[in-house]
Amino acid sequence: MARSRVTNGRVIRERRERAGILQADLAERIGVSASYLSRIESGVETPGLTSPAVRKLAEVLVMSLDDITVPLVPEAAAS
Repeated sequence: MARSRVTNGRVIRERRERAGILQADLAERIGVSASYLSRIESGVETPGLTSPAVRKLAEVLVMSLDDITVPLVPEAAAS
């Protein structure tokens, strides 16, 4: 079964910066490496809703899962 939603790195980065949280600090708080969080924010990594890191991101940034994710668009539909 395909993931229906994936993270929106731009929104995560904007909220983190607005909250004045350094990337390394947020990464530590959600239990991932700073490089992995960087890849999420840049869109290289797109973990889905079942990822513990995504749930923790929503909690720490005080956002809903819907706020930090976007619908997954199948590649065939994107063209």
